[in-house]
This record gives sequence, C-alpha cells and structure tokens, in this order.
Amino acid sequence: MLQTANRQREPYSALKGWMVANEVSQSDFAKTLGTTRNYISKKINGLGPDFSLNQARILAKSYGFPIAYFFTIDVPIKERSQ
Repeated sequence: MLQTANRQREPYSALKGWMVANEVSQSDFAKTLGTTRNYISKKINGLGPDFSLNQARILAKSYGFPIAYFFTIDVPIKERSQ
C-alpha cells in the first residue's frame, strides 16, 4: 500500500477509476505521452511530479475523458502544514 507521507499530492482517483472502467492502462498513457509506465504511475499516484497542462490536454483529447480529472480544489499535501 502506498504511504501518504511519500506523496507530493493526492492521487488522481477519478482518473484511476475512469482508466479501470475503460480498460486503459498506464502503459497506454505512457505510449501516448512518449514516456515510461513507471513515470505515469508516479504521476497518477501522487508520488512524482504533476501532469503538465499540455500532458493533461493530450490525454483528455486522446481518450475522451473530462480534463477536470486533473484539477482538484484541495491544498497540496506538502503545503497543508504551513
């Protein structure tokens, strides 16, 4: 199980749910963006850098899900204690 302390932000839960429901893998996203599955996994699970706006646009347009899946109103984990 992922440790919350290692996360830079909350995971993309809505995006993960959409991926499962539509049988789209992290490898599919990686191929679309020209990167590795591991890098996509870290982004989706909040353990690595966030998706850029351009990456979000490419994925939303390529797969037809709402770009809103990339936006949250929560304060990032690392900024909550400040």
